[in-house]
Amino acid sequence: MATRSPDITIHLDVEVPMSDGVVLRADVYLPRKQPAPTLISRTPYMKASLPGLMAVINPVRAAHMGFAVIVQDVRGRGSSGGEFEPFVNEAGDGAETVRWAARQDWCNGRIGLFGSSYMGATQLQAAAEQPEGLKAICPVQAVSDYHEGRSYRGGAFELGALTSISLWNLGAGTLLRAKLDPRSLRERFASAREALSDLSSFLSVAPFDRLREGILGELAPYLFGWWENDRADASFWSAIRIADRYHRITVPALHVTGWFDQFHVGTIRNYEGLRKKGRAEAVREGQKLVIGPWAHYPPKSSLLGAVKVGDVDFGLEAFIDLEALQLSWFRHSLAEPAQPQPGSRVRIFVMGRNVWRDEPDWPLERACETPLYLKAGEGGQLDWTPDALGTAARFTFDPADPMPTRGGAHLVLESAFPQGPVAQNDILGRPDILLFQTAVLEEELEVTGWVSAELWVRSSAPATDFTAKLVDVWPDGTHYNVCDGIRRLRPGEIDPDGWTRIIVEMGATSQAFLPGHRIAFHISSSSYPRFDIASNTLEPARLAAVRETARQQVSVGGEHPSRLLLPIVPPDKH
Repeated sequence: MATRSPDITIHLDVEVPMSDGVVLRADVYLPRKQPAPTLISRTPYMKASLPGLMAVINPVRAAHMGFAVIVQDVRGRGSSGGEFEPFVNEAGDGAETVRWAARQDWCNGRIGLFGSSYMGATQLQAAAEQPEGLKAICPVQAVSDYHEGRSYRGGAFELGALTSISLWNLGAGTLLRAKLDPRSLRERFASAREALSDLSSFLSVAPFDRLREGILGELAPYLFGWWENDRADASFWSAIRIADRYHRITVPALHVTGWFDQFHVGTIRNYEGLRKKGRAEAVREGQKLVIGPWAHYPPKSSLLGAVKVGDVDFGLEAFIDLEALQLSWFRHSLAEPAQPQPGSRVRIFVMGRNVWRDEPDWPLERACETPLYLKAGEGGQLDWTPDALGTAARFTFDPADPMPTRGGAHLVLESAFPQGPVAQNDILGRPDILLFQTAVLEEELEVTGWVSAELWVRSSAPATDFTAKLVDVWPDGTHYNVCDGIRRLRPGEIDPDGWTRIIVEMGATSQAFLPGHRIAFHISSSSYPRFDIASNTLEPARLAAVRETARQQVSVGGEHPSRLLLPIVPPDKH
């Protein structure tokens, strides 16, 4: 079926045969002038829907600008044939789709891939297959490793995010393909929505593996494959890991993410990896990176010129036209010959100062990793010099009353658990949190780069979790999260007779702590429902029918000084 306008023609459900006989289907948007450079997006969220496109590039707008555009349902989704196995078939199917497009008489043989999140992953998977005709990609919010930074963080399972995605984003497509009468379809979808609206209650089961028995197991059985393969080195993950394939990618890429996007770690790692390991010098030099102050869903427009993420308004500068940015990228990359890209290699949004800044590369060469030590004292202190006297800060972690998720770079259902910088003050009085903070800053201090914490810990449990959160304390006393992380200690990793050193990776940020503010550091042992709750026993969290209380200790000063590790940008280099 074709739809025409004065300038474009749209062909719906065009068949794209795969070599194994499965037929994928795509909507094809053709400009008046042909042959044309071609853009492809491959989605599991149904090609004709707004989630399917994630509103990254409007195919009608692109076609009016002279691009042919293909939006395809991936295998087993929408109107495409086959069975859906997340990420498993995207390399081969994506490469075959690129080759198919290159053979069409309306394509000039110069092809780019676009899309966000899952559609960013399909780009990188296909690019690693080096299909003829592929000239550029633009992976927005794409992970580098489907284990760490997507399904797990520091060994803890991203329970809330993956449950939300499985029931809502992916679950809708599953329901629509099911052979159900319309009334049953509506009832089951309403059931899924009700579960998501009260996620904490829904997930409060023991063992968590019982979730398989309900609608989650029926709609998203693949979730349990992610959960059961909790080791990063499992072949389950290595078969689809992008980070192992940078040397195979032969095209330039524009990487886009936000500081509060759950996948910002993977997006930045993709940029770093291709800068170092891209197949040729032109590929390594052809990488660009843009990082805004956004969560997983970048703003499509600004209300009165401002962008609010979580509880913080980042002002006029925070909004950029991502669609125009990508179309400009492809206009230059798919030209014959390819044209130099305008602008800097890296563009980042510095929060606090709330301005964009161009950089020659990432990480910033001038940023210096600087330790900020935990010190004993009234209320807990942070200082640039360690405390000579050693002591232990203590708290009790009760899995029956976990620390609630408050903001951050996550993908838990946003209506119940807002993403981004969120006021933390309502949880500061809990007994399962340690709080340390600096004196009031007299001068601005900028932290830009990868943030981590080196903690020396003890626990009464044979296995447990520790969380770490970097916080900006405003002059009015409000604590706003900046970045955070978790570290799961497995059985055998805790020294039963002494201190255990752990590194908690907290992601990346660019945050200017302004005069009058304080830097704070929060330590706990859970963030629920974002992460599954440690059992504090020898049993994995997923299988544990019983969870025990753990008595936790963090070393302060002395021979085992716990500390934040902050990439600080010297003030004279702003």
